[in-house]
Amino acid sequence: MPKIDVTDEGIVDAPPKVVYRAILNELAGVTHWWPHTVYKLRGETPIDHEGAISDATAGNRLVTIRASFKVTKILEDKSIEMEIAGDIEGTGTWIFEPTDGKTKVKYQFRVRTNSLLFSVLSPFVNLEKGHSAEVQQVLKELNSYLLKQGN
Repeated sequence: MPKIDVTDEGIVDAPPKVVYRAILNELAGVTHWWPHTVYKLRGETPIDHEGAISDATAGNRLVTIRASFKVTKILEDKSIEMEIAGDIEGTGTWIFEPTDGKTKVKYQFRVRTNSLLFSVLSPFVNLEKGHSAEVQQVLKELNSYLLKQGN
């Protein structure tokens, strides 16, 4: 099973409280600004509580990934830690740090693929580089979304 262990970061033009809430709203399926990915909250546990689970479907016309993201630790406005299961398995951690009225966002993604397709493609495709490019696009979309919302 190919491994992905990468930390990506960027600056979002909003305070940590706003960025933190925007990520949670997306994971809950309340908003839909994240490109190529749809999230849906499972069950009754609110997304900002430990134990909440969000199911995700990501991909394009060629590849689809399905995974669940279970919140394992949450520090309001500071970080969200998740356990990931499905086509990918491991952990994901969002970290929000204030910087000059903006937010430095870090996403630590440590998973192994659990998909035959990724196992076959991994010698030919740099999965870490692809994931990093996707996270950079996500941060740009998040920034645009928040600017449109007036934040």
